[in-house]
Amino acid sequence: MHSHNQNNDTMKKLFTAVLICLATSAHALQVSDSLFISPSDNVANLLMSAADYDSWILNDEFQTTNKPTVLTSKLYQYFKDDFDMIMFITNEQDRPSTIPYYGINSSIANGVKGIGKSIFNYSSYFGSEGKLFSVMYLPYLNAIKYGPTLHEFCHCWANFAIPTVVSGHWGICGGNTKGQLGGFEQSTLMTNVDGIANKYSVESFGVNANGGNGVPYNEMELYLMGMLPIDSVHEFDAFPEVDSESFQYYDESHTRISFLANKRNHYTQASLIELLGKREPDYKTSQKEFRALFVVLSKQPLTSDEWAAYESGINWFCQTSDDGLSWLYNFWEATRGLGSIDPADLSLSLKSAPSGFVDVDMPVDVRILPSTIICSESFRIFNLSGQEVTDLNGSLPYGIYIVRTANASKKVWVN
Repeated sequence: MHSHNQNNDTMKKLFTAVLICLATSAHALQVSDSLFISPSDNVANLLMSAADYDSWILNDEFQTTNKPTVLTSKLYQYFKDDFDMIMFITNEQDRPSTIPYYGINSSIANGVKGIGKSIFNYSSYFGSEGKLFSVMYLPYLNAIKYGPTLHEFCHCWANFAIPTVVSGHWGICGGNTKGQLGGFEQSTLMTNVDGIANKYSVESFGVNANGGNGVPYNEMELYLMGMLPIDSVHEFDAFPEVDSESFQYYDESHTRISFLANKRNHYTQASLIELLGKREPDYKTSQKEFRALFVVLSKQPLTSDEWAAYESGINWFCQTSDDGLSWLYNFWEATRGLGSIDPADLSLSLKSAPSGFVDVDMPVDVRILPSTIICSESFRIFNLSGQEVTDLNGSLPYGIYIVRTANASKKVWVN
């Protein structure tokens, strides 16, 4: 593509700007020597040296070093402070044996009262100017779709409220349904089992989780997340002191679990408010739409197939509609259609036009002449909302535009 310094303002701004290479099916936007943005503009790829990448996995450096702050600070060299969450994903098909968990959340800021957390903000250590409140890590690709993605997002708000036998999770705690952070379905609770006053039985459940992205958020989780009012939370019991040796399957079919508990806490809407205080902001004014930056860590630039896999998983998780799968829940479904996560249009969050390079696979030659565009084949110009720009004599606002031909498309930066 060639450009000439002419008086036509629109064409000058459009085609003398730095070119961003993005063929729709194959090429990612290269922001720097080590950072790329996916063809669909919804996920970034941050390259690490082979030694750093291997060390990250081998030594679990998300938890054991300051590497996450180094990586996020690097990201903020290129991105504006537009994101509520950053999710790192290592480019592994399966969970590495050296990583002892399936996902993890690090809360770095909290401005919500009444959920059991103090008010704090350490986002500046991560390069944010105050917006970022969570950094998460999934150690392998399939975790995006099958979990624990919902689980880790839930940890931004829960469980810091209810004392349980498993820190940060529901443990042996009831709910209207099983929760993303564990817990049993309250309606299945049986008391005085075998005639023993402190023996209980419930349908099988997990104390930390209940099946990846296969269960939606329960009422208490949605309340803490700011999606529902306290009036929507039904009464439930929690057992913070349990004889661990008594915790076992109660029947041969493994459909029920029994346990002995020395303490049983019963929670009502009123007692939750007494314990935690009112949630501020409440569900009417709480944030329900979130901006997330998904970043794949890898040793080498992602292949076309790898880009497609990450784009597909993230698009599924963040879509604001029913996915048609009865056994999986995306974020919108898990929040009953009340919450959403936006990963899109990462190019618009760049601080400035990145250093570009010519896309040799782009079969079009666009040249600027005074008030005339000459190209080797027909093309159209669109903004990132999909609206076609038809007035080529006007002034284009600052941002990213797409020049599209019959065979390919290219993004250009107007600054």
